[in-house]
Amino acid sequence: MAQADRTRIPATLDDPEKLAFWTVDEFIVLIGGFMIGILLSRFVEGIIAGFVGVYALKKFKRGESLNLLRYALYWIAPSGLFSFERTLHSYKRDLAG
Repeated sequence: MAQADRTRIPATLDDPEKLAFWTVDEFIVLIGGFMIGILLSRFVEGIIAGFVGVYALKKFKRGESLNLLRYALYWIAPSGLFSFERTLHSYKRDLAG
Protein backbone atom coordinates (compact mmCIF):
# COMPACT_ATOMS: atom_id res chain seq x y z
CA MET A 1 0.00 0.00 0.00
CA ALA A 2 2.90 2.39 0.59
CA GLN A 3 3.78 2.26 -3.13
CA ALA A 4 0.25 3.34 -4.13
CA ASP A 5 0.39 6.37 -1.84
CA ARG A 6 3.52 7.74 -3.54
CA THR A 7 2.28 7.27 -7.11
CA ARG A 8 0.99 10.43 -8.76
CA ILE A 9 -1.77 9.95 -11.30
CA PRO A 10 -2.32 12.97 -13.61
CA ALA A 11 -5.85 14.33 -13.94
CA THR A 12 -5.67 14.15 -17.72
CA LEU A 13 -3.10 12.49 -19.90
CA ASP A 14 -3.16 15.31 -22.45
CA ASP A 15 -1.73 17.98 -20.16
CA PRO A 16 1.36 19.52 -21.77
CA GLU A 17 4.75 19.41 -20.10
CA LYS A 18 5.35 22.58 -18.05
CA LEU A 19 8.44 24.49 -17.04
CA ALA A 20 7.58 26.76 -14.11
CA PHE A 21 4.26 28.36 -15.14
CA TRP A 22 4.60 27.99 -18.91
CA THR A 23 4.49 25.19 -21.45
CA VAL A 24 7.68 24.40 -23.32
CA ASP A 25 6.85 26.51 -26.39
CA GLU A 26 5.80 29.49 -24.26
CA PHE A 27 9.01 29.17 -22.25
CA ILE A 28 11.08 29.20 -25.47
CA VAL A 29 9.35 32.43 -26.58
CA LEU A 30 9.95 34.00 -23.16
CA ILE A 31 13.63 33.06 -23.12
CA GLY A 32 13.97 34.16 -26.75
CA GLY A 33 12.76 37.67 -25.88
CA PHE A 34 15.05 37.68 -22.88
CA MET A 35 18.07 36.66 -24.98
CA ILE A 36 17.33 39.23 -27.69
CA GLY A 37 17.18 41.87 -24.96
CA ILE A 38 20.56 40.79 -23.64
CA LEU A 39 22.13 40.79 -27.13
CA LEU A 40 20.84 44.29 -27.84
CA SER A 41 21.76 45.56 -24.35
CA ARG A 42 18.08 46.26 -23.68
CA PHE A 43 17.39 43.96 -20.75
CA VAL A 44 14.02 45.38 -19.64
CA GLU A 45 12.69 45.71 -23.18
CA GLY A 46 13.69 42.09 -23.84
CA ILE A 47 11.77 40.88 -20.82
CA ILE A 48 8.73 42.89 -21.88
CA ALA A 49 9.00 41.52 -25.43
CA GLY A 50 9.18 37.99 -24.02
CA PHE A 51 6.04 38.43 -21.95
CA VAL A 52 4.19 40.06 -24.84
CA GLY A 53 5.24 37.16 -27.05
CA VAL A 54 3.97 34.62 -24.51
CA TYR A 55 0.67 36.51 -24.23
CA ALA A 56 0.24 36.52 -28.02
CA LEU A 57 1.15 32.83 -28.23
CA LYS A 58 -1.39 31.95 -25.53
CA LYS A 59 -4.10 33.85 -27.40
CA PHE A 60 -3.12 32.12 -30.63
CA LYS A 61 -3.19 28.68 -29.01
CA ARG A 62 -6.61 29.38 -27.47
CA GLY A 63 -7.97 30.14 -30.92
CA GLU A 64 -8.80 33.74 -30.16
CA SER A 65 -8.34 36.34 -32.80
CA LEU A 66 -5.18 38.40 -32.90
CA ASN A 67 -6.93 41.14 -34.86
CA LEU A 68 -6.11 43.79 -32.27
CA LEU A 69 -2.40 43.19 -32.81
CA ARG A 70 -2.94 43.13 -36.57
CA TYR A 71 -4.82 46.44 -36.54
CA ALA A 72 -2.21 48.07 -34.30
CA LEU A 73 0.54 46.97 -36.68
CA TYR A 74 -1.48 48.40 -39.58
CA TRP A 75 -1.20 51.87 -38.05
CA ILE A 76 2.33 51.60 -36.66
CA ALA A 77 4.28 49.53 -39.21
CA PRO A 78 5.26 50.75 -42.69
CA SER A 79 2.39 50.65 -45.17
CA GLY A 80 3.87 47.96 -47.42
CA LEU A 81 4.31 45.48 -44.58
CA PHE A 82 0.64 44.80 -43.88
CA SER A 83 -1.72 45.24 -46.77
CA PHE A 84 -5.41 44.71 -46.31
CA GLU A 85 -7.51 44.07 -49.39
CA ARG A 86 -10.35 46.50 -48.76
CA THR A 87 -8.71 49.33 -46.88
CA LEU A 88 -6.65 52.34 -47.82
CA HIS A 89 -3.05 52.72 -46.81
CA SER A 90 -2.59 53.89 -43.23
CA TYR A 91 -0.83 57.11 -44.29
CA LYS A 92 -3.88 58.33 -46.31
CA ARG A 93 -5.98 60.36 -43.94
CA ASP A 94 -8.68 61.59 -46.34
CA LEU A 95 -12.11 60.01 -46.38
CA ALA A 96 -12.84 57.83 -49.35
CA GLY A 97 -16.23 58.38 -50.82
